[in-house]
Amino acid sequence: MKQYICFDVGGTGIGYGIIEENGNIIKKGSMNSEARTLGGKGIVDKMVAKTKSLMPDYKLEGVAISTHGMIDSKNGIVMHADDHLIPGYSMMRVKDIVENETGLTCHLENDVNCAGLGELWLGANSDRKLVSMITVGTGIGACLIQDGQLITGECMCAGEIGKIMIPGGRFEDVASTYAMTSGLEKRLGLETDSLNGKMVFERIEAGDQVYIDAVDKMIDKLAIGLSTLAYIYNPGIIILGGGIMAREDYFKPRLEVALAKYLTPLILNNTELRFAKLKNDAGMVGALRNFLNKMGE
Repeated sequence: MKQYICFDVGGTGIGYGIIEENGNIIKKGSMNSEARTLGGKGIVDKMVAKTKSLMPDYKLEGVAISTHGMIDSKNGIVMHADDHLIPGYSMMRVKDIVENETGLTCHLENDVNCAGLGELWLGANSDRKLVSMITVGTGIGACLIQDGQLITGECMCAGEIGKIMIPGGRFEDVASTYAMTSGLEKRLGLETDSLNGKMVFERIEAGDQVYIDAVDKMIDKLAIGLSTLAYIYNPGIIILGGGIMAREDYFKPRLEVALAKYLTPLILNNTELRFAKLKNDAGMVGALRNFLNKMGE
């Protein structure tokens, strides 16, 4: 069974794993990205060093990377990344650097695109022709997959749904987990970044109406954005991921009710909501699926 090293690069951490060609994870771990101090070059150096350290123990066939940013997946270049998350990452030729340093073939893709590929392959899979995955966290991102292949758009930027305008502002500025928690912090006079999704649901389960109302507002804004996606692309399935979406029991019934306000019955009845199953492994697994697609395997 062929083996690959797969990375999932975020603003604060880098997940990695040795994954077989069937998607079976045989080893995984994580490391601090130190992105704000080391920048994009430091992240690539860490991936190269980790790959080299594992090469004596595994017969690696390639390096597959899921990463933050707008990615030119054909040439393996980070076309744009948020400088406050990973300074100096934009325009970095990651594929060339990794291949030159390790001697292994490398392919990379945007993290949300990878999460969608991973879920479609081994998680919340589907036989539908057109599928979209939405990740809800600090921001909101989307990917579009048709017949198992990513729709990337003219300049590799398809799926930047977080940037669309809905009532109240940009979609991710009013409907993301960060928007919800930061709004609560301001309303309640709490310290910045003191709340997270888990803490919010602890208050909801205690019956705190302020927190219940905040998540209800988030759900309504999510439904507006998701309905926009449904009208434009008409996917058969929308898969929802991101840390807070682990609470499928809470979000699914409420989102279905909210979507009914914004979608015509024909589209509503032909748009299924599913929730991510691979959790934190989705990016790495999807990075491998992207690698195999690129290699024609």
